[in-house]
Amino acid sequence: MLERRGKTRVSEPFPTTVSGIDKAGESFELDCVLDNISSTGLYVKIPRQLAQGTEVRLIVSFSADPLPGAGAAIRGVALRSEPQSDKRWGLAVAITDYTFDLGSMATLSR
Repeated sequence: MLERRGKTRVSEPFPTTVSGIDKAGESFELDCVLDNISSTGLYVKIPRQLAQGTEVRLIVSFSADPLPGAGAAIRGVALRSEPQSDKRWGLAVAITDYTFDLGSMATLSR
């Protein structure tokens, strides 16, 4: 299949916490793993359906190590919410804002 995205995506199952308000109007916060991420968007699978345009917040840990590592706090908007065969929803998110936390990586530069 021909890749049409303008930005390179990283496909790693980084631990992620997602929060927002689902299509039923209920607030949620849940843990999942990232499917992929680029500089402008990301994709996760969650057990909640979101309406297009809904704001979501994510905390992504760029390490599977139990020690604190680099991560990012991300704010974005839902582009689409696609039903999956396992009763989850594939959530495509456009990134609108982010901050990085270098965590324990910051101590390596000292």
